[in-house]
Amino acid sequence: MHTYIVTVTAADRVGIVHAVTGAISERGGNIKELSQTVLRGYFTIILAVEFDGPRDPKAIREAVATRGERFDLNVAVLPDEGRHVDPVPGGDKFILTVLGEDKPGNIHRIAGSLSRRGVNIVDLHARTEGPRFSLVMEAFLPPDLKPAELRAELEQFGAELGLEAYVQHEDIFLATNEPRPVRVGSARNPEGSDVVVPH
Repeated sequence: MHTYIVTVTAADRVGIVHAVTGAISERGGNIKELSQTVLRGYFTIILAVEFDGPRDPKAIREAVATRGERFDLNVAVLPDEGRHVDPVPGGDKFILTVLGEDKPGNIHRIAGSLSRRGVNIVDLHARTEGPRFSLVMEAFLPPDLKPAELRAELEQFGAELGLEAYVQHEDIFLATNEPRPVRVGSARNPEGSDVVVPH
């Protein structure tokens, strides 16, 4: 199998995902991973696409651009050169949340603090709403760095900047935030058992 990394950016419009995935499907590609978001009206998507044989990256790019011509897509395609390395050997994934006052340089300072401790950021979302700043990231901590140490450092660091920081192991975060069915005790279906509805 041969894998390619496809990135697409454009002004957000209805139908872009359909166009991009349609071009890939028509060429026999299978999407293995996908991440998409819209930021200030700009759509961006990154995909890992697997083919059963080698493909010309330029041909993939042209196919996606042509299929999404009406969206004026900016497309780039890179061959996946097998750089799948463990982000932090032996490390665990944690969810870091930072909330507080918006100031220029917040993200740069937070990233610098994490970099010095060997923390690898693998996903990050940040935004401001008026004077409020919020950031949520997924990051791998090295095995020799205790979450409490990082939390204390971030708390000290945050106190100087008017920020509050929270560090949660991914397992705890998922256990407390993942949607799951809930049992409604008083409602019963015709067979007599409780009705379970999603929330």
